[in-house]
Amino acid sequence: MLRQRLAVSIAFLSFAPTLALLLGSLIALGPELRPALPVLIPLTLSIGLLAALIGYLLAQALLEPLDELTRSLRYLQGSQRTLAELSLPQPQRPLPREVAMLRESFEQLLASLRELLETRQALYATLAHDLKTPLLAAMRALEYLEVADDIGAERRKALLEEVRKELERSYWLVENLLTASRLEVERVKLEWIHLGALIEELASRFQAEAKQQGLLLHHEGAGTVRADRLLLERAVSNLLINALRHARSQVILRAGERWIEVEDDGPGLPERLEVLSQPFRSVRLRGIRAGSAGLGLFIARRVAELHEGRLVECTGSLGGACLRLELSSVK
Repeated sequence: MLRQRLAVSIAFLSFAPTLALLLGSLIALGPELRPALPVLIPLTLSIGLLAALIGYLLAQALLEPLDELTRSLRYLQGSQRTLAELSLPQPQRPLPREVAMLRESFEQLLASLRELLETRQALYATLAHDLKTPLLAAMRALEYLEVADDIGAERRKALLEEVRKELERSYWLVENLLTASRLEVERVKLEWIHLGALIEELASRFQAEAKQQGLLLHHEGAGTVRADRLLLERAVSNLLINALRHARSQVILRAGERWIEVEDDGPGLPERLEVLSQPFRSVRLRGIRAGSAGLGLFIARRVAELHEGRLVECTGSLGGACLRLELSSVK
């Protein structure tokens, strides 16, 4: 243990000069010192015992601040309070600077854990709300269809389309959650991607949804990038979904050398991109549907970061939101 090692080291350093002096005297004086040996040997042993006692006492004094910190941590371990209520007891005496820094690090760790807990609780609450809302709407529509026999084919078709949209919202939320979990544990699988072909494919995939909303969806430009195709498609899809949700009349999907840009003619971003791209942070913003932007933009930002790039606002020509996924530093 550290206490025993420290005590032995202090005792040795205290006793070593006396022992060295005695041995030196024996060597130098030789027979002249022999009559004094019966006195010197007990005296030397006494000095050794005194050195051991000094070592023990000094070790106790030096390690007492660490002992107090250890007791505080054991108190946390045995406490029945929740993580949000936990805090280190105040020290009984002033701490050395090094131990005080260690204590401060533990307090910062507790603060980080509390923040993580709050974020997790907010995530669960928002996830439950975002999944419950579309599923509940779909269930009510289906319950109405079960008893409504005289609503006509057009009305029935419209209600079924509503069910499809609500279930699609739930599907995208679950897909984003799965993508978010994979981002932290899986390595990116890089391959060369032709961005012109990628945005053409995505525009074709979302063309029907754009027409249903009365929106024009354009795509233009080309380029190449070395990236993970599935993650890049998910990131751009999220940007495209947000743009279609807020656009008034059109959305433009652009590509260049190692970047993709999504622009719409909607009202623009209601808050700074750094805030909106935090997971589930958009639930706190007035006028934004819960979960509609936060997780999607968070995934787009993390995909960019995993490719040593970034998600940034850009200046467009439509007057709405314009977001660019830059992967320029990926080689």
